[in-house]
Amino acid sequence: VKPEHRLSENNPTFRANLFVSENTRSATAVLNQSNGVLIQDLPFAVELKKFIVEYYSTGMPKLFASEIIIHDLKTGVETPARVEVNHPVHYQGVEIYQSSFEDGGSRVKLRALPMNAARLSSDKPFEIEGVVGTSAELSNGADSLSLEYTGLRVINVENFAAQGASSADGVDVRKVDLLGVSTALHERLGAANQGVAKKELRNVGPSVSYKLRDAAGQAREYNNYMLPVDMGDGTRVLLLGVRETPAEPFRYLRLPVDADNSADSFLRLRAALADPAQRALAVQRYVARAVDPTRADLQQPLHESALRALALFATGTAGQSGKPEGGLQAVSDFIETNVPVAERAKAGEVFVRILNGSLFELLQLSRERAGLKPAPSDEASRNFMSQAVLALSDAQIYPAPMALQLADFTQVQASVFQVTRTPGKKVMYSAFALLILGIFAMLYIRERRLWVWLAPMDDKTAASMALSSNRKTMDTDREFEQLRLKLFVAQDAEVKLAKET
Repeated sequence: VKPEHRLSENNPTFRANLFVSENTRSATAVLNQSNGVLIQDLPFAVELKKFIVEYYSTGMPKLFASEIIIHDLKTGVETPARVEVNHPVHYQGVEIYQSSFEDGGSRVKLRALPMNAARLSSDKPFEIEGVVGTSAELSNGADSLSLEYTGLRVINVENFAAQGASSADGVDVRKVDLLGVSTALHERLGAANQGVAKKELRNVGPSVSYKLRDAAGQAREYNNYMLPVDMGDGTRVLLLGVRETPAEPFRYLRLPVDADNSADSFLRLRAALADPAQRALAVQRYVARAVDPTRADLQQPLHESALRALALFATGTAGQSGKPEGGLQAVSDFIETNVPVAERAKAGEVFVRILNGSLFELLQLSRERAGLKPAPSDEASRNFMSQAVLALSDAQIYPAPMALQLADFTQVQASVFQVTRTPGKKVMYSAFALLILGIFAMLYIRERRLWVWLAPMDDKTAASMALSSNRKTMDTDREFEQLRLKLFVAQDAEVKLAKET
């Protein structure tokens, strides 16, 4: 930074921001300007030993404080102190306020999950380490991607009260709500902090956010959770969020996890779905299990339908973009094109049943090739397959060739202090005190004006009196009468005494 952009430590007044990571120190603050920043040198250095943060049950910060050591640059004296919100530290005419906190360069280890269906068999999960606030280069075949680590959150509190709600918020006309009127009044007239909506707040664990930027400079932002999340119906999923711009909310892909809380079963299933040979073998097993071996007339039609269903679901047909579009949308388009309207509902049920059965056999085949035991036909497997069908359909439009799952992290926090020097604050506070006194004087002190008009009248002098006030009250009338009697009665008495003399 050039000298003309730095302010001396003898600057009589300033208000700047000081960023300090844990176990580091800094003696320069930043003043934001309309066309850039200025660097404010401080007569001391602030070392952050420990950052303390406490949270409410909602996940909002309840308290954040900093244990610091102030190092005097001239004398070398070290002064320990604690800075909290609304409890600043004063040192050499400078006040240090706790403004906010940020990530100070946490180290994260990410596990890359392959998401490109065409390369699932060749791509293997790998790990990459980095520091929040830095970037790294990744290769995607002939293309290159820039990975930018943007943030780490160790606490994510979500409301799961609506999970598992029966009848999808439908209305039961047979229900008699005797408290409906009072409930409605309570919703509208009750205290603002006493909501009637039920809350089930749950910490779902850490998450990492990053950006993938292509060679053209275009970037998408991703937010992935470290631990599987229980959706309330027994299904545990990994949440992989993505958004195009910061103004948009994250849209999440939900990958089901197996009994080991791993997405490996889903990835093996997706790799098998992309292989035509494994699809054909899974269809053979499904037909052999679903149809009596003696009914050869039913085996061939079911085999063709199941093979077509898996092919449509895996690759689909060329959509408007010219790229193959599979998933449930491809199945729906096929039914709308080839089945009459009156028979679409029934055909859709049959198609989905065949698809689910074929995918389950494909799952068993992928586990067999991985040397694992077959998945049992229980409630957990049914929940896994239900979510897997949705995830397989949505994963085809996932915009990245890989998803980076948080495997491990070392959190490093940082404090943002506001340092100020205001030598004229005593004068300012005195002016505020006088201003407050003036306001009370305006409220409780009445302004009154008295006029006495003397005019010659023959051999006498006529006197007229008037009184004005900024408030019309009964006291004003009473005071006017008292003044009139005192002035004019006294005047009459003096005139009479002069005549007698």
